Amino acid sequence: MTQNRVNENVKVYALYNNRRGRDSRHDRLRPIMFVWRNREYRVQDITYVWRENQGESDVYHYAVSDGANVFELNYQTRTLDWTLSSVACAG
Repeated sequence: MTQNRVNENVKVYALYNNRRGRDSRHDRLRPIMFVWRNREYRVQDITYVWRENQGESDVYHYAVSDGANVFELNYQTRTLDWTLSSVACAG
């Protein structure tokens, strides 16, 4: 796989589950699709999620796959912005 740094804003469609329980906050927000460079990518799998504290805000990192490629989506909790930070392409 070839990994490329991107760091571009993207539009993300996500589901939010507000049920209480042992789920952490990042388990409640799940990206299901995103639009990058006018193309839709459907999230088939979320392979890893981690949180990073950046001052007064948190950034949630989602490693997601469309079945062929792996993308890192970042969600900034203060600004509510989504960023595609990297793409790992097969081949």
